[in-house]
Amino acid sequence: MMSHTAPLLRVVLLTAATLAAAPALADTLTQAQIATEIIGKDLVGLRTGMTVRLRYDPGGKVTMKAAFVTGAGTWKFAGDSLCMTMTKGPKRGMTCLTFEKFGDGSFRNSEGMILRVGR
Repeated sequence: MMSHTAPLLRVVLLTAATLAAAPALADTLTQAQIATEIIGKDLVGLRTGMTVRLRYDPGGKVTMKAAFVTGAGTWKFAGDSLCMTMTKGPKRGMTCLTFEKFGDGSFRNSEGMILRVGR
C-alpha cells in the first residue's frame, strides 16, 4: 500500500508547490482605472528583446520609442479598451488594447506585452 501512496503524495506536493508559485490572477482594467494608472505615465516594456517606451498623453496623443524606431499617433477609449491609431512608425493603423494589472505594479496589454511605469 505504501508504494502507491508515495507517488500520489509527490504529485499532490508538486501541484501545491506549483499553485503557490503561480502569480496572482490579473484583473482587466476599466476605463477609469486605465485613465488613472496608465494615461500620462511613462511606460517601459520589452518587445522582441528591445526596450520600448510608450506614453499615452492626457490630450489624446501616443508616442512610442525603441532602439531604432519611433512611432506616434492618437488614442481614445472604446469602452474599457484603449484604441490607438498610429500615424508614424512601423505599426501604422488602429489597434485596440485592454490591460491587466498585476500585483507587482506591472500591466499586460492584450497583445501580451508587459509594461511597467517608468521611473
